[in-house]
Amino acid sequence: MNKVAHYRRALWLAAGGPTLQHFLGLCLGACPEVDDTKFEYRSGTDAQISARSQVGDGIGIYLTLYTEGRRAATIQNGGPQVRRRAAPNGEEFLRTGIHLLVQGNHVSYVAEGHTNDGQITSLFHRFFQHCNRPVSDTQFALQPRADRAQIEALLAAGVKSIDLGMSAFETTVNDLNDAAPVGGIANRFRALIDAIQSIGGPDRSPEQIEAASEIQARVHLGYDGRTSNHLLPSLLATIASDVAESAGEFKILTNDDVLITHDKLVIKREVDVEGDDVAIESASAFAVLRDTMHGWRQAGIFDQ
Repeated sequence: MNKVAHYRRALWLAAGGPTLQHFLGLCLGACPEVDDTKFEYRSGTDAQISARSQVGDGIGIYLTLYTEGRRAATIQNGGPQVRRRAAPNGEEFLRTGIHLLVQGNHVSYVAEGHTNDGQITSLFHRFFQHCNRPVSDTQFALQPRADRAQIEALLAAGVKSIDLGMSAFETTVNDLNDAAPVGGIANRFRALIDAIQSIGGPDRSPEQIEAASEIQARVHLGYDGRTSNHLLPSLLATIASDVAESAGEFKILTNDDVLITHDKLVIKREVDVEGDDVAIESASAFAVLRDTMHGWRQAGIFDQ
């Protein structure tokens, strides 16, 4: 079955010191059985680490969330009745399952159900607290944003497309105008911007200016994927490098399908894992995450 593997980095408030993997290993050592790992995630929801594995030089865990005694709805086959059923004795209905692989401060995961950075960060925090680790061990959050060096490493693979809000696009065009000859491509971009700006010009009525202010202008820079010109991705990468420095709105898609925006770095990849629509096989998930993490490391996504 197809799933999406995501990448995040643990950002610590204090630089240096042991990694997220180090603290996770300590807690797992203190909780050798599944029942030892059970903790309250929030009121009415419990969590536990239902599977663990040494995966290469990282640690794989399967975090499961459930509510004790929570019933599930069933529908009568061929009839109108909606009934509630309790889970079998000694079992609970799974609400969310998250397979994670931790290498140093780098985390990849695939999830059954919905999750987000805040939930995964909180699950780590509460598990560490459950293991009686000091508060200093929880002073981190999963980081969706990249630093400049990491962005440059990702852009080195080439860029497929750049989507820009008009303010960021104008900054880039002005830079191009300084270097481009008269009549070049920059002048054609300039004509586009002049046309947009004229909508709210001084000869417009207040009503027209107000209406124009609600127009959201965006520009897409890309190329036909069928072309054989190998220089296009690198040319777009040069523009993207300047765009990433701007304060405006932008969305950059690299050749490795990494999405970079002003606010965050979205790294995800579709993967094939064993399982069905109900649950994923843990061994398959850990193996896929290991291979995916290796590919991301080769692409320059990890800190070196």
